[in-house]
Amino acid sequence: MSTPFEIDLHHPVEVGGVTHDTLTVASIDAIANFRSNSAEQVILSMSRVFGVSRRVVRHLEPDDAQRAGDLICSLLNEAAG
Repeated sequence: MSTPFEIDLHHPVEVGGVTHDTLTVASIDAIANFRSNSAEQVILSMSRVFGVSRRVVRHLEPDDAQRAGDLICSLLNEAAG
């Protein structure tokens, strides 16, 4: 069962022999410093938020990437509101 700071991936990602089946927020500071001015900045920011390599983020299926982005947005909205 996932926590509010974690999502279960519908399509686990294997990179370097390690399978990632969940993404957990590893850095609240990274959420505050999230950059979205280019695709590469989004990938880098997401990797910092979840404490995984950029390669893991690049290999996310679109629906998992969307849910990860939604989690970040909801945490930003909670902090702002």
